[in-house]
Amino acid sequence: MTPIHDRPLPAGNELVQQLGCVTSTTLTSADRQALLRLFERSSPQTRRDRFHHALSVFPQTYLEDILAGRQLAIVARDVCHPDIYGEVVGLASAAPVPPQGTAEFAVWVDDAWQARGVGTLLTRAIFTELARRGLQTAVGIAEEGNIAVRRLIERVAPGFALRREEGVLMLAVPLHNWAPAGAPGIT
Repeated sequence: MTPIHDRPLPAGNELVQQLGCVTSTTLTSADRQALLRLFERSSPQTRRDRFHHALSVFPQTYLEDILAGRQLAIVARDVCHPDIYGEVVGLASAAPVPPQGTAEFAVWVDDAWQARGVGTLLTRAIFTELARRGLQTAVGIAEEGNIAVRRLIERVAPGFALRREEGVLMLAVPLHNWAPAGAPGIT
């Protein structure tokens, strides 16, 4: 199926990258319900992989932080299927953490869209934007059993560092090659 180009995405969104039927765009405050629907569609395992617990409700502080722009957030939206056009099918977010120049990132993909390139699209978009903003390192935390995240990072950022700490994998990705000089990013 080809993208539907004559229908605008929700107002305020800027195209970042596209992969077939999915576009990554900035998140807006109007996306609250779309994020809640993404949470509802997510299996307990997907919730555990993203939040390190199989939560039954969307963490309100996190939701407010990404909607208010206190954390960088990029969403993946369907751009092909008329019945779900513009629906959020994935989310990447990042927030500054010590030491300076470092941000912790996370990627979350709707169960139905996993293993279709959405996680790769979002990971590349968040790394590019973090580098454009001058950060040097992106760090992530994954459950040891989450092989999909490790494979994704190996594919997207082969120079990453990995260490095990208290039953989780700590990933560190250098961002120095992610944003070419003068490259536009999300504003």
